[in-house]
Amino acid sequence: MDELVARVRALLRRPTDIKPLSPIFEDITLDLHNAQLQCGTQSVTLAPAEVQILYILMRSADTTISRTKLEQGAWGLNQAVTPNALDVALHRIRKKLSTLGSQVVISNTRGLGYAISKKSL
Repeated sequence: MDELVARVRALLRRPTDIKPLSPIFEDITLDLHNAQLQCGTQSVTLAPAEVQILYILMRSADTTISRTKLEQGAWGLNQAVTPNALDVALHRIRKKLSTLGSQVVISNTRGLGYAISKKSL
């Protein structure tokens, strides 16, 4: 019992300053807390749906993610969105990646979905 109490006290002494999750892929970092996309010293602000889409793609880098899964992740099951909402969001993300000068691209595999990868030379 003394060991359990000692372990709990040790856990309570640990710092509670936890850094927010910031996924990194190649040269970009996604700041989920501030909805910022960073590349080097530059950053741009993302819309909530753009953050969700990019997070899903970065979490499964180099893997094709279906259109349906991206739509559900960005807008949920209950929200009605226009058929081209995902296309518009992806266009905006691609434009922001280009503005930052990133080496990351989002590619479309017809009939399968979208994937994020490093730009091939």
